[in-house]
Amino acid sequence: MLRILIRKELLDNLLNLRFIALCAVAIILIVSSIVVLTEQYRIEMNDYYNRVSAQDTFIDRYGHTNRIEWMSALFREPSRYRPLVLGIDRDASQENFVSNPVPALVSKLDLVAIVATIMSLIAIILSHNAISGEREDGMLKLMLSTSISRSTILFGKFIAGIITLSVPFTLGVLIGIAYVSLSTGIDFDGINTGVVASLLSLSYLYITAFYALGLLFSARSRTSNVAILKSLFAWVVLVLVLPNISPFLAAQVYTIPSRAKIDRELTKIESDDRDQIVRERTRQLLQSEFSDLESIQSTTRSDLQKRIESDASFRERYAGYRKAWDELVRQVNIEQRKIGNAIREDFGIRSKNQELLATTLASLSPLSNFVFAATDAADVGLESDAEWESQAGRFNRSYAAYVEKRYSEEKQKNPAFTPNDYLDLRGRPKYQFQPPPLSVRFARILVPTAILAGFTLLFFAAAFVSFLRYDVR
Repeated sequence: MLRILIRKELLDNLLNLRFIALCAVAIILIVSSIVVLTEQYRIEMNDYYNRVSAQDTFIDRYGHTNRIEWMSALFREPSRYRPLVLGIDRDASQENFVSNPVPALVSKLDLVAIVATIMSLIAIILSHNAISGEREDGMLKLMLSTSISRSTILFGKFIAGIITLSVPFTLGVLIGIAYVSLSTGIDFDGINTGVVASLLSLSYLYITAFYALGLLFSARSRTSNVAILKSLFAWVVLVLVLPNISPFLAAQVYTIPSRAKIDRELTKIESDDRDQIVRERTRQLLQSEFSDLESIQSTTRSDLQKRIESDASFRERYAGYRKAWDELVRQVNIEQRKIGNAIREDFGIRSKNQELLATTLASLSPLSNFVFAATDAADVGLESDAEWESQAGRFNRSYAAYVEKRYSEEKQKNPAFTPNDYLDLRGRPKYQFQPPPLSVRFARILVPTAILAGFTLLFFAAAFVSFLRYDVR
């Protein structure tokens, strides 16, 4: 009997003009979104390679110790899943070589956004009259007059509804993936297939949650008009209100300055103030311990180099000064970095607390859990961003050690060598982000996926109980 009911519901949906129109809209949106984002991905990949190439050329020609940190700013290669999931834009502060302001004014729709808003709304529209509509038509009373149980009717409608929603959605995604594969050469096998399968599974679960929500309000309403109003109100609260108000509420609890303000403060402390302190202490060093070398401040580099090569006693004395000066600079750097690191640490703690509170509040919505899980599965979410920062931090420390070693080697060759002189870094290590394996990604998305599944079970259980008590008269 359940099979017959499912077949009946499928036929009713397939012959429903509203269903056909909504499915056509969904397919067109999904395919067009993937096509647009694929072209954007190709532009961003080209821009990424241009950045890396320009940076390498600049360091090879003009690299020096004093400013190597900002010269070697790390770029992350755009995710290969960017045609499907945009996620966090890690290079938001970087300007593209080809600057186009229009995309910044027009929001992009990726697969996650389409599922989160459009597909959930379609699920609500298709399910709101599944019970109340048939009560109005008299079909529900007629079915219950036979031997069909209420649970069979509800399961039949639920299963048929999920199938009818999943088929056009899956078709649109597969067409889009085929386009991505053909236009970019990305091979969807192995880990890529696992990621796509995860995205599809999460999408099915999220759509199912909202279809069950529509069934719930349909089973708690006497008419379809009332059911759609209740369903849309719940959709607005769960999709638009809760996810958007959560960061605002968290920001009221944990107030932090803007990132731009922190960066300006750090630049002043670790660059401008540091240089001023170095100049002042250099003057004091020359006056107190190396007064006989005070004249070198007005000596040209070429004259200084000639004197070092011709006068052994001066060379030894200058080498002592340079050693003292290097120690002076090292101490100043340690002092200023200590101040800067304290600011970074405080900002990081407050940011983490704000993010944790916002994430917890947002988890009261199925949308947020779906977005958290989908973006982390595609390695463009919050956890993935933290992993990128961790790997970048480890690389920067090893890179700094390499630069320090090269500087020491040059100092041994030439005592007059300064941090502002050209330093050959052509043998430097290159950064390459290592994406986490599927097992790690699955572990990350376990909690939001479980919460999303909990919402689905809660909505369906409430719909089931409501329908058992539903007055069909």
